[in-house]
Amino acid sequence: MQRKVFFTAILVFLIILISGGIVSAAAWSRTWQDKIYPGVRAGKVKLGGFSEQEAEERLLLLQEKFLSTPVKIVLGEQEWQVPRHDLGFQLHAGKVAHRAFLVGRRGSLWQRCRELLGACRSEVKIPLDITFDRQKTRAVFARFAEDLVFLPQDARLVINDRDEVVVVPGKPGRKLDIEAALESLEQFKTQADSAVVLHLKEQQPDVRTADIMAMKIRGLLSSYTTYFDVHNVNRTYNINVAADTLDNQLIKPGEVFPFNSVVGPRSREAGYKEALVIVKDQFIPGIGGGVCQVSSTLYNAVLLAGLEVIERSNHSLPVGYVPLGRDATVAYGGRDLKFRNNTSGYLYLRARVRGGALTVKIFGNTEEKKSVWLDLVVDKVLEPEIIKKEDPNLYQGKTVVEREGIKGYQVHLYRVIKDGTATKRVLVSKDLYHPVDQIVRVGTMPVPESPVPPPIQDQPLLPVPPDERAEDADPFAPSTVVPPQQPQAP
Repeated sequence: MQRKVFFTAILVFLIILISGGIVSAAAWSRTWQDKIYPGVRAGKVKLGGFSEQEAEERLLLLQEKFLSTPVKIVLGEQEWQVPRHDLGFQLHAGKVAHRAFLVGRRGSLWQRCRELLGACRSEVKIPLDITFDRQKTRAVFARFAEDLVFLPQDARLVINDRDEVVVVPGKPGRKLDIEAALESLEQFKTQADSAVVLHLKEQQPDVRTADIMAMKIRGLLSSYTTYFDVHNVNRTYNINVAADTLDNQLIKPGEVFPFNSVVGPRSREAGYKEALVIVKDQFIPGIGGGVCQVSSTLYNAVLLAGLEVIERSNHSLPVGYVPLGRDATVAYGGRDLKFRNNTSGYLYLRARVRGGALTVKIFGNTEEKKSVWLDLVVDKVLEPEIIKKEDPNLYQGKTVVEREGIKGYQVHLYRVIKDGTATKRVLVSKDLYHPVDQIVRVGTMPVPESPVPPPIQDQPLLPVPPDERAEDADPFAPSTVVPPQQPQAP
C-alpha cells in the first residue's frame, strides 16, 4: 500500500514538472520567435538576440571592412597592396544571417534540442560564406606579371627560296603559376596578414625541336608546274582559292590525303566563282571551274614523288594544262583524288601561284627519294566526225565552223621508278578521252544576182579621210587611195 502511494506521488510530481517545462518552453519560444537564439555568432560577430535582417546589417558592416582590407601581393622584389574587393572577394551576408537564424529551427526534434543546448552552454559558430572570383583574380595577377611573362615559340619548318628545309628551334616561354597563387589566396578568406607570393615558371612550347626533327622532312621530293591564262579572272581566282587550302598541309606516315575533304565544297559561300567546267563532254559555266587544274598539278607531283595513288579519275575530254593520262578530275561529293603517304616520315605540301603558273611541291624524307619518270603510250587516236547543219541565214556555198572538233584518245600511263639499282615499270592508269565532233554550218540561202558596175573614168586618186580607214589598219602606213566615183549619166 505504501509503495503504491509512493509511485503515485512521483507520477504527480513528474506531470507537474513536465507541464511547467512545456509552459516555460512555450514562453521562451515566443520570446525568441523572430530572433536568432543566444550563443550564435558568425566569425567574431555575435548574432544572438537579433532578427535575421538585423544580423545581415551587422554582417554587412563586417563585409565592408573585410573587402577593404588589402592583400599583399609579392612578385620578385615588387609588392602591391590590393583590396580584397579588387581581387573578386565577396562575403555573402544574407546567406550567413539566414543560416544563423535556422540554428535550433531545422531538422529533427533531437537535432534542434542539441543545437539549442550547444548555444546555451557555449556558442554555435556559423562559418562566414566568403568566395572570390577566380577569373577576376587571374586578371589582376596577370596584369602584375605582364612585363615578365612571354609565350613559348613552337619549333617550325621554313622552306627557303632554294627549296631547302630549315628547322627553326622552339623556345621556352615563361608564365605565372596562377593555380599556386589561387591556392595561396584561399587563406585570405579569414586571415588579414601575410602575403601571396607569385611565382614564375618555364613554359615549354607545344611543338619542340625534337618533334620537328622526328617528322623527317628533310628536302624536296617532287615538284610540278602548270600554266593558265591570268586574263580569265574567275578561273584564276578559283585556282588561288584551292591552292591556298593545299599550302602547308602536313600528311602523317600511312595517312590517306583526300583532296575533296581538304579543299572543301566548291560553292559561292566558300569563295568560289563561276568558270568553265567539263560536264557531259562539254565545256559549260560552273562554280569552281579551275579547281581540277589544282588537283591535276598535285596529282603529277604525287606521281613524281613515288607516292601510292588510291583514287583518281581522268576527264572525259583532253585538257590543255597537263599531258594525256596525267589529269585528275574532282567533284565535291563525287570523284576525288586520294593518295597515301607510303614513306616513313611526314609529307609537307606547298602550293604557290605566281603570275600564270601554279606549282605544287612535296617535301619529305629525301633519304627515301627515288628517281621517277612517266611514260605515256597512246593506243588509239579517235578522230572526230564532221556534222553538217543547214543554215538558211548563210548564202549557198558558204560554211562556218560552229564548233571545232577534238580528237579522242585511248592511252596507257606507266610510272618508272628507279630505286638504287632496281628499276620498276608499273601501269598507273588506262584512260579514255572522248572525241568531240566538229559542227559545220552550211549555207542554203540563194545568192542574189550582182548588178553590172558602171564604167569608171580615169581620174586622179584621192586619199581616204582618216576616219574612213579600217579599224585594224596600220596607223604608220601610207594613206590608202581610191578613185572618185563617176557621176551617173542622166
